[in-house]
Amino acid sequence: MGGYLGVTTRTIQNYCTNGTLDEVVTVSGRRTITRQSLINYLERQGMIDINTDDRIDVIYCRVSTKKQQETGDLQRQLDSVLCYCALQNPKDVEIFKEIGSGLNDNRKQLNKLLQLTMDGKVKRIFISYKDRLTRFGFNYIEAICKRFNTKIVIVSTEVIQKSMEEELAEDLCAIIHSFSGKLYGMRGRVKKYAIKELGGE
Repeated sequence: MGGYLGVTTRTIQNYCTNGTLDEVVTVSGRRTITRQSLINYLERQGMIDINTDDRIDVIYCRVSTKKQQETGDLQRQLDSVLCYCALQNPKDVEIFKEIGSGLNDNRKQLNKLLQLTMDGKVKRIFISYKDRLTRFGFNYIEAICKRFNTKIVIVSTEVIQKSMEEELAEDLCAIIHSFSGKLYGMRGRVKKYAIKELGGE
């Protein structure tokens, strides 16, 4: 045993005394080191690597419009993340691709991904940029992932593609349009209420 571990017999005895290794004494009086304590020791020393994490890795890619998919933006995004993921010792990679606004928090593939995460089945989520998961509220999604020991891996921190700048502009326009519609409807209701209270027609 000492020769296998590269230490002396005396060192092995010391390990058993200080609890580094666990030993049992057989009926015949022979001292034997337990299998699990030996495995734990070898792992701590970096002599073996036993990965018992059977969770999958996930790649999530998203574009806002069908046009972006047709012009190849979605595929280029996927290719970029795949190249990075391949260097990170991936395991059982599952790919989620989606067309939908980052403002929409009820996307089918995103919901499926979050459910897998909360089921404890996802080890890492690879994305090109933060806003691929969501335009707003990334911290909430990240908090959920941390709660279930899932790591979000962001491949790039710089948004340089023109199509993504255009996408952001579209999302901002959607926000403005949404609020404008609500304010317009509110003004109409306020006007009707004022006329009613003042006794007008």
